[in-house]
Amino acid sequence: LGNYHNAVQVIKERNPFPAIIGRICPRPCELDCRRNYIDEPVAINFLKRYAADYERQSGKRVLPYKAPETDHRIAVVGGGVEGLSAAFFAARLGHQVTVFEATSNLGGLLRSAIAKERLPEEILTWDIEGILEMGVEAENGKVLGQDFTVATLLRQGFETVFLATGGWDSRLARGIVIEEHLPIAGTYLMVDWLNLAGKDNATASCPTDVVIYGGGRLALKTARICRDRGAQRVTILLRENRSEAGFSDVDLDELGITGLQIVYNAGLQRLVGQDDSLERIEYVDLHSRKKTSVSAQGLIIAAGRFPELIFTASKIDAPEIGESSDQPLQWEATAPYKQPVLGNEIGLFAEGDVLADYSAAIKAIGAGRRAAASLHQVIHGLEPALSGHVIMTDADVQNVDHVENVAATRRQIMPICSGPELAVCGEIERGFTEDMARAEADRCLQCGLICYEHSEASPVKEESTA
Repeated sequence: LGNYHNAVQVIKERNPFPAIIGRICPRPCELDCRRNYIDEPVAINFLKRYAADYERQSGKRVLPYKAPETDHRIAVVGGGVEGLSAAFFAARLGHQVTVFEATSNLGGLLRSAIAKERLPEEILTWDIEGILEMGVEAENGKVLGQDFTVATLLRQGFETVFLATGGWDSRLARGIVIEEHLPIAGTYLMVDWLNLAGKDNATASCPTDVVIYGGGRLALKTARICRDRGAQRVTILLRENRSEAGFSDVDLDELGITGLQIVYNAGLQRLVGQDDSLERIEYVDLHSRKKTSVSAQGLIIAAGRFPELIFTASKIDAPEIGESSDQPLQWEATAPYKQPVLGNEIGLFAEGDVLADYSAAIKAIGAGRRAAASLHQVIHGLEPALSGHVIMTDADVQNVDHVENVAATRRQIMPICSGPELAVCGEIERGFTEDMARAEADRCLQCGLICYEHSEASPVKEESTA
């Protein structure tokens, strides 16, 4: 107790936004606090806020340890919570990271969707500056698909590019209703493509081979329009089986599209392209795990966001793809590994994957951390994969169902500013005093500390060699 700077350093091992999260988090960790078996959970989030506020008020920045420089360059597209988190954790791994943000300021929805009484501007700025002090660079006012493309970044020497552009809430905050500058070559969100097609926009003309991913009955409508607009082969990929697809054989007969292929139980897994064009996609059978590659110059996705993808250049082309090179650049894109509890899921937009924006900043931080680990693996020639030694909710160490011999103690209540006081306070929640923080920290049962007792009276016996 009392070493607040070290506390901040520990917090930043897994959370680059301690002052922010200490104010806005819905505190899911407190649901698993074992004091719930006695009285009330420890105010974990408020304690993190206290330590982070102590750091800020001291003026002395505390940064977590980072690995030696690796000289590997990573581009992160999107300066919201997920993108900044991915950049932060990749920098901790020693990589050189540049964030490209479409707006004039970093922060994403943290800056535009949260009342200043909940999250003051100076708090947001403080935590973001801490990420930049880790060595992360940022270029604002750069729109993917307009000012640069994934291919141009790869030509500039970035070994990987991570896409974290956010979902519909992020777009509306930027004043974008229809995405006309495509972040991923040849790839549309279904809602954008149908809006463009409905306006008889020439942008919505279709290439020869089109793949539609998801959408149920709306996928059939999209397929019909694609054929009318020039597509010769249309493939619909559905994660559902035939009975769950949302349409019947009668619907297909009424549609009357010859050559339409519908693949059930399919997960979209990989995109492959050249320069600023999509060439093909790879999908996997969710039952057999068999992979299939199909030609696709156009991809239409039924989701509220472009998927989180990691782009790399073809290893064959890598030595020759400088900015001055005339050689076509071959690239491929795959997703980061999934959150541990859903690690067996495969393909984009599987169960548990986010379909628009994250419901809480803490979840976006987790996604950014998984992305950084996946980027690190890809750089070293590995497929993104979760370690096999992760503690899950059903692990034996998690089987505590009661606590004994612990006295009940009152949880500290966050002091609140009244309406007339807000002009002076600036925040609705005042924050803990030091006495309150120490009293609350005393309630912690220190569940994360596991003692291994070694007795000198029982030395390890050497094996007999007889």
